[in-house]
Amino acid sequence: MAKRAVLIGINKYQAPGADLQGCVNDVKNLRGALTTYYGFGDKDITTLTDAQATKKAMERAIKKLITKGKKGDVLLIHYSGHGSNVPDDNGDEADKRDEILCPTDLDWKDPFRDDWLRKTLGKLRSGVSLTVIMDCCHSGTITRVMNPLDAPRRQRYLPCPLDLMATESGRKLRGTLRGQLSKAARGRKRKNDIVHADIQELLITGCRDTQTSADAHIGGSYNGALTYYLVESIKEAEGKLTYRELHQRTAAKLKQEDFDQIPQLEGRRTSFDRLFLS
Repeated sequence: MAKRAVLIGINKYQAPGADLQGCVNDVKNLRGALTTYYGFGDKDITTLTDAQATKKAMERAIKKLITKGKKGDVLLIHYSGHGSNVPDDNGDEADKRDEILCPTDLDWKDPFRDDWLRKTLGKLRSGVSLTVIMDCCHSGTITRVMNPLDAPRRQRYLPCPLDLMATESGRKLRGTLRGQLSKAARGRKRKNDIVHADIQELLITGCRDTQTSADAHIGGSYNGALTYYLVESIKEAEGKLTYRELHQRTAAKLKQEDFDQIPQLEGRRTSFDRLFLS
């Protein structure tokens, strides 16, 4: 059995005004947890940060991780950076929008679409354990103002310029743009944030699809709120907790510290009570 991980963290973007501050720290913090509590070796962890994290490099690293996976292996993909959405280009999305990750060399005309990720993860061999952690925004509003770099909290979302241009020209936008929520819907039960989905991997996201994920000053430095409190939960339990317990503890910490975002746990319900990274 092998344990391998790809950790991606992007603070520095080629797009002016898009830089973040906590993503590289996310990679360092999670890497430390993997080697301390879960038996990952340094040579088995691929890290891509800032200028290294191009679209080509990200695709190559993720594809290599998936194709090398054999029965009994434990794999992890972690992404910390901006997320966004663009008009769907093949008609497979009900809301006519594709979610995208934002590499350091983000090209809005050739983005890193969720379609590529889904197709690649679908090649995972049977019997391989894959965990995917996404500490980014998958939603937002095209009218959001970019916060200054020294702001205590920034949203990990980039507005799509294609939609900005459509708005300015008066043309109709393609799809339904999902706006951010300042607070979670009152009275919604937490169990709704643990979602059964017929996918082989277990997916942990930083927020609901109607929310943004925070890049925040926590514990004396900038971090992604999801990754920071996820690692804190791991440390407190010395690595011994299930996916459901990790989700519950992380969500509770975010709520306690007044973060609006609510992390999601998605996958087959039979896997929620497995030990994390087992």
